[in-house]
Amino acid sequence: MTTETGLTADEIALYDRQIRLWGMATQLRLRSTKILVINLGAAGTECVKNLVLGGLNSIEILDDSVVKEEDFTAQFFLPNDDSTVGKLKLPLVVDKIKELNTKVDLSINTSSLDDALADPDYFKKFDFIVATEITKDQIIQLNEITRNFNIPLHVSGMHGFFGYILVDLIEHTSYNEYNQSSVPRKVNVDLSRNKKMTASKPDPQKKVDVVTIKDVFSPLKSIFRSQEIPKYSSRRELQKCTVLPIIFALFDIPRPSNPSDVVDVHQLRKRVEETYKTLNLPMTSFSEEYIHKLSQQAYTEFSPTAAILGGTLAQEVIRFLSKNYSPMNNVVILDAMKAVMPIYSM
Repeated sequence: MTTETGLTADEIALYDRQIRLWGMATQLRLRSTKILVINLGAAGTECVKNLVLGGLNSIEILDDSVVKEEDFTAQFFLPNDDSTVGKLKLPLVVDKIKELNTKVDLSINTSSLDDALADPDYFKKFDFIVATEITKDQIIQLNEITRNFNIPLHVSGMHGFFGYILVDLIEHTSYNEYNQSSVPRKVNVDLSRNKKMTASKPDPQKKVDVVTIKDVFSPLKSIFRSQEIPKYSSRRELQKCTVLPIIFALFDIPRPSNPSDVVDVHQLRKRVEETYKTLNLPMTSFSEEYIHKLSQQAYTEFSPTAAILGGTLAQEVIRFLSKNYSPMNNVVILDAMKAVMPIYSM
């Protein structure tokens, strides 16, 4: 039986802890949201797990890959059975994912992403898209489609201890609670180049100020040639911008077909130097050590890194739906070796 809240008594009992965390309104939005997750690698696996447990209305997974031996190291939905190597992945994992939460409508699509991109109307039925481990050309083509249909998009990928999240929510308005200020807050003030505080209203009952923040996002194709970072970053911040240009350089280097192969370090170094020039970054952050590390770890899956990336992706979807937090805008770089996750506005 559906209660006055719009959720059944069983759903309220099942989601009690998270309703207490993010509220009934957010849970209701989750209950009516349709999400597409592209590719069920390690990060995609973690993201899907968290979204299913969160109680999304429906999730579709698009992935035409077959099981490879290296998948067993970080993709925990796969059966522990070597005989599955070479078989389509999604039919082998769908039942195990459904066991996490039978109230979520879970579907799979074993078509290729390129085939889906050839039919843009396929994406119209989704309210949010999360894509993992896709190429630069696919990112740009997918983002053109999501912008055309006004669909929020997150793109993520992993390189061993390192990873990234690219965000395009197009435009987003959030309502954030801050401690009350004795001095009236100024409105229509830029908090950063793409965040503006548009309103502030006191809530006497909660003793907080409800601050409205509007985020405007850049198309993802523009970030690969953006020269915005030096305009707002301090000298100290620029000296720490080491991983981003290497990850961006990897977008322009073909992925090795053999997972045991490493990216040619000389080729990567040359491409990194070119990326510094393209992004107008000072060479003070250039690191031979990190170039060697990422050449060895490129495209490899590491469970702890996947847990961070996948958890962040799912969390940001929920935060987007809650409208209570200003989102990440727009490039997030994970350096698990230093336990840092800076956000760059590009």
